[in-house]
Amino acid sequence: MPRLAQPAGSEDAQDPIALLGNLVKAAILRYLRSNPDVTIGRVCDALELGPTTIQPRLNELEAAGLVIADPPTVAGASRKGVWVKYRTNNEAVTDLYLRLGMAIGEF
Repeated sequence: MPRLAQPAGSEDAQDPIALLGNLVKAAILRYLRSNPDVTIGRVCDALELGPTTIQPRLNELEAAGLVIADPPTVAGASRKGVWVKYRTNNEAVTDLYLRLGMAIGEF
């Protein structure tokens, strides 16, 4: 028996829902779309959440290509002492939004 029920025809919705199906991640994307090139501190202040909540989700969004970090994450390298600025990858976010819309029959 599968852990999660997956209705027939829902395959196209799986990635968009997994990436956007979290209120914190959606709020991060919403904030970064209107406030590009900000540090994690600004994101935390705006969303009234701590860095231990925001950072893992920023990392997930960056790994998925939805958020761009400057300087970018380099595997195995530390960014301690570096002010990282984040912005959305607007093309990737729009593509994900359209894929979700198609999956639910909106487009």
